[in-house]
Amino acid sequence: SIGSCTVCHARHSASVELARLPTTCGQCHMGPDHSQLEIYSESKHGVLFALRRNQLNLDAKPKQLTTADMSVPTCATCHMSGLGGMNVTHDVTERLSWYLFEAVSQPRPDFAQARARMQEVCGNCHATGQVKSFYAQGDSVVAATNAKVAASLALMDSLKAEGLLTAAPFDQPIDFVAFDLWHYYGRTTKHGAFMGGADFAQWHGNYELLAKSV
Repeated sequence: SIGSCTVCHARHSASVELARLPTTCGQCHMGPDHSQLEIYSESKHGVLFALRRNQLNLDAKPKQLTTADMSVPTCATCHMSGLGGMNVTHDVTERLSWYLFEAVSQPRPDFAQARARMQEVCGNCHATGQVKSFYAQGDSVVAATNAKVAASLALMDSLKAEGLLTAAPFDQPIDFVAFDLWHYYGRTTKHGAFMGGADFAQWHGNYELLAKSV
């Protein structure tokens, strides 16, 4: 669904502070198929946010936001904010380079530009080499996950072509296994890798992906 102003802001007050809280984003971005809130909470960013919550200037003006206000990023800092003079946006996909929610993830049409924008955000706190290394690792996880999921989807297609499975969705147990592989474990692996949630990338994601593929 498409969000409205009141999803992120209070109905009677356009609270910037409320919109910057991870738990506000987590009203929708949580759960087994898109565990962004849970992944953020266990990441280093999330742990530091819990530690420094009272030291952050969460109601700073968006176009004047600096690392002095937000020494720890929240979801809005990376995806929407004008940190360090960047363009403020309400399009939370503007800085995303992959369609991570897809079964087999494809680059977004503006891959290079989106990546450059997000890496500019990262550069407010991290060295260029560290940022590039993080993205290289994330890309390798996407490639490996894509390969596993693609193999499972190809197997399903071959079973249907041979008449061993029906075309109807979810009428046989293997349909649920194939769905879980990409919708839960594949997505979790990729989101965990790009959000710094090692437990989700490995045990809630890649391990389950491997175990169910055996």
